[in-house]
Amino acid sequence: MSFPESSSGRRATPTFPPRPLDDSRTPSLILSALPDVLPESLRREEPPAPPPQRSGPSSATVVKIAAAVVVAALVGLGVWALIDTEPAPPAPVAQHEFTFTRAAQPAAAVLDSDCADHAYGQTKRFLATTVCQQLTRALFTTTLSDGRIAYSSIAVVRMRSDADATALFELVRKDDTGSVADIVRDRAATAPGLDRLSRGGFAAARHERDVVIVESDTAAKDPDPEAHRNEMKRVSSDALRLGRDLK
Repeated sequence: MSFPESSSGRRATPTFPPRPLDDSRTPSLILSALPDVLPESLRREEPPAPPPQRSGPSSATVVKIAAAVVVAALVGLGVWALIDTEPAPPAPVAQHEFTFTRAAQPAAAVLDSDCADHAYGQTKRFLATTVCQQLTRALFTTTLSDGRIAYSSIAVVRMRSDADATALFELVRKDDTGSVADIVRDRAATAPGLDRLSRGGFAAARHERDVVIVESDTAAKDPDPEAHRNEMKRVSSDALRLGRDLK
């Protein structure tokens, strides 16, 4: 540092700027003023606040559950569609023991409106007071396992009401109450070696107002009367179905 000289040639005492006052009101640190808005280059984007914590399942879990529900619903709809469009199983075919053939004579069913005139026993008396609407009869044959020919008389008695049909059905099923005469006994058809079929096997059924009565027999009988009767009952029971479409 150099010191200036006075006019007398002597070095003058150096002078210094005044010392700042030690005033507590004067801040020891001076901050420069900053603008209210920082320049674009100095701005920093604050990171977004973290999402609040939830006590329930996370969104990813919810999405997975929703997807599982949708898949299950679609699978259920697919299964239902398969079930709904599944074709119905075919109806079971009835198994029959015997095969029947319409006898050549009579060529057509024998019809009559006077049922009492073609009946006997208590059945005749019942039909005399409880008038039927129509009697239809026909003759059928079937071949047994041993080659014998069995003849079956089919009689369909149509009554005027369901109650009358029920009363007739219950009557003819009892022993020793008579019945409607079979077509061979009534001489409306012939069966070689037989004058009637009532000595063989009997069966009856009711379909609303119709009572179906079947009697079957063979000219050559089984040596065992009980076995013969049981076999003829099986033939008559199987022939009941023929009465539904008898014309």
